[in-house]
Amino acid sequence: MSELVHAVHDALNRTAVPRTPEPDLLPARVRSGTRALPAPRVPAVDLAATLRGRRSRYAFAAAQPALADLAALLRLGAGTAPHAGGLPSVVPYLVVRGPGDLAPGVHRADLRLPLPGLVALRAGDPTAYVAAALDQPAFATRVPLWIALGIDLGATLGRYPPRHYRTLHLDAGATLQNLLLVATALGLAACPVMGYDDRAWGRLLDLPDDVLVAGLVAVG
Repeated sequence: MSELVHAVHDALNRTAVPRTPEPDLLPARVRSGTRALPAPRVPAVDLAATLRGRRSRYAFAAAQPALADLAALLRLGAGTAPHAGGLPSVVPYLVVRGPGDLAPGVHRADLRLPLPGLVALRAGDPTAYVAAALDQPAFATRVPLWIALGIDLGATLGRYPPRHYRTLHLDAGATLQNLLLVATALGLAACPVMGYDDRAWGRLLDLPDDVLVAGLVAVG
């Protein structure tokens, strides 16, 4: 069933301008090591004010958000988002370049309890590769951290027909909205970015064949 979904996905991608970063710009793969996420910072904010205050913001700090804030984004934002059938359909990845607690490179968020953590996938500065994989390369030098939302066909198409491909994007959209609201509550700038090359980002994130990139969030 995933063959049909890949055919549709690839056909849609052919309507965009291709971005083909040079392979030597990729940060090096590393042996997977997991870093535990701390308890999330829970801001004391008003719900209505947070909903009204949510905006796409472009004034990013130079440094990464604090690790407790990243834990809030991942555990309270992505981790509480609804998914069809309660399946783990959306997988967050971090692409890190700014100074801070995390080493530059690529990390996959594993939000399973009791020990949510970050799994290191690549190590090294991703800025040049990210710039070549975006429709707006200037983002690459301004954004200290990206959250990429992967949608996992393998986790879901065993239960649902290929039409569920559309539902996976709704799952990713719910996750995106949660991330933006948590970022607003934390006082972080965040902006959804959809102008990117799917294949290029799939290589950067070292995605398996059945995981597709549904969207990016710039955070800082």
